[in-house]
Amino acid sequence: MRAGWVGAVLTAGLVLWFGWGLAGLVDVGCDWDARGCRVPDGGGAYFTAFMAAPWPLGFIAKAGFYRTDWRRTLGYPAGAVPGAVVALGMGTSAGHWTVATLLVLIGALVPWLTRYNSDAVREVRHQERERRAREQRRERARVRRRERRRERRRSRSSAT
Repeated sequence: MRAGWVGAVLTAGLVLWFGWGLAGLVDVGCDWDARGCRVPDGGGAYFTAFMAAPWPLGFIAKAGFYRTDWRRTLGYPAGAVPGAVVALGMGTSAGHWTVATLLVLIGALVPWLTRYNSDAVREVRHQERERRAREQRRERARVRRRERRRERRRSRSSAT
């Protein structure tokens, strides 16, 4: 677990930054024009945070940072809870509550899902499937042997 805490701290910061950006976009709203919705003046920093924060999180996940140890994903809840607090600190509208709820859900689900999808867990599941398949093959073989014995007994008793 060489410097795994660095990635967890980076993840926490990125999730917090994402939550701040998303709550800020809820706060500033949308400027409608002929082309559609655009970010109003003063909302550029929020838009940058909202658009830029998920990319490094995706690269970290794609690189397999979480495959060996699910505890490294604890950066998600470590950033999601303060992000939800920041979102609710910016306002208490329905949009802010939605952002806070979304962040808390992300913070809870990512470690939980990663814990049950790590390489070690997959290997245990694979071994369990193989064990069950062996037991089923043995049981089918027992049934076939039992049926063969019955057939032999029937053929012996009908021959005599």
